[in-house]
Amino acid sequence: MTQSTAEKTKKTKIIVKAPTQERSRQTVATILDACSRLLISEGFYSITTDKIAKEAGVSIGSLYQFFGNKESVVQAVVKNIIEEDKRIISEGMRSISPLPPDQRLKAMIELAVQTIRRNSELRAKLTTIQYYVADAAYISESIRFYQDVVRYNLPQIPGRDMEKISYLIVNAFIGLVNTMAIDKPNSIHDAGIVNEITQLFFKYLDMEIPAATNTSVAAAGATRKGDFI
Repeated sequence: MTQSTAEKTKKTKIIVKAPTQERSRQTVATILDACSRLLISEGFYSITTDKIAKEAGVSIGSLYQFFGNKESVVQAVVKNIIEEDKRIISEGMRSISPLPPDQRLKAMIELAVQTIRRNSELRAKLTTIQYYVADAAYISESIRFYQDVVRYNLPQIPGRDMEKISYLIVNAFIGLVNTMAIDKPNSIHDAGIVNEITQLFFKYLDMEIPAATNTSVAAAGATRKGDFI
């Protein structure tokens, strides 16, 4: 490992301390909101800790109480997005899990798309650098969370390895949305693109897309299948 590579790796780890009091949590939230706005308006390589502190309306000393550099601030932004995504998926799956298999799959795709559409501008700016700033073990753990959700909720397909299927579905979806975020950030809002994604996964699973039914998260049944993982 070269010295420059070592320094880059070290930079991503400098989170000084986690906030424990409400006031500290509010300060950190303000810093992360400011960083998010700057990422959208200027991009990762143009922002500095000084710019983040100024945008947040806090002193640079206050920022350095919690973060050692801009990479650690952006790392926290990435983690916040992922944790909120996981919360949205968890809550949404409680009403989706009881649906029949074909409706369940369609609703899962809709939920995933709705989740990705959240903060789409910010995600587009983070796509190329999130694996640099975020902890690799944390990213892998998060992907395994989604794989568990998919594996539990897919119908069993005789003769096929559901573990591998869930792995491929999750990584294919992540790869698609990440590529679109770089190439055409607004694609995730295109109903035609979303329909093609739905066709892709249904055909891969050799399932028929259900006739027009209201499978939206809000309209899904209230009876639970059980915990989704």
